[in-house]
Amino acid sequence: MEDIHQVLDKNEKVLWDGKPNFWPFVLGSMLLSVVGLFFIAIPLFMVMASGSIFILIMPHFWIGIALTFGGPLYSWLVYRYIHYAITNKRVIIKSGLVGRDFKIVDYDKITNAEVNISIWDRLLAKSSGSIYIFTAGTISYGRNGPYHTPYRLSNVPEPYKVFKYFKKVSFDVKTDIEYPNKYRPDTNPGYKTRYEGTKKR
Repeated sequence: MEDIHQVLDKNEKVLWDGKPNFWPFVLGSMLLSVVGLFFIAIPLFMVMASGSIFILIMPHFWIGIALTFGGPLYSWLVYRYIHYAITNKRVIIKSGLVGRDFKIVDYDKITNAEVNISIWDRLLAKSSGSIYIFTAGTISYGRNGPYHTPYRLSNVPEPYKVFKYFKKVSFDVKTDIEYPNKYRPDTNPGYKTRYEGTKKR
């Protein structure tokens, strides 16, 4: 949290901060572990069939080891440095294993957001989920067309509550940017009016 305070602007306040739930965050990277076990199983089966342990020098075996344990190990090492903050100006995502990386998402750049509850969140935590934040900059283009790489607040506690609060802050800040208080009329008949539809002639 101390690192995040170092990147705050003047008059910027942290409204919410948090970290991922440990077990969903670490074990959520085990999807590749299933593939890794397959790569490990083939050389082990060949060792059992031939009786020669020299088969274990095959690259397939070590690729399997890396896939099986690499993801969870990296997540475990990087976990202590992951931190999220919602401020009155933006969303801040801190990460990094050796150095410290900060990703900044200004509210006026956000185009969409969604919350996702994975199977790991359901199995390993009482209340856990990830919040995805989309901007125009998160769209990339590949051979098969556009795809998104959204900013992510991974496996946060009470995800629906955090998501609802994030949406409220985002809406309020966007409104202040587009319609500053100084220029708002005391009364606005167009605000929260009821749509009656077009009249039939």
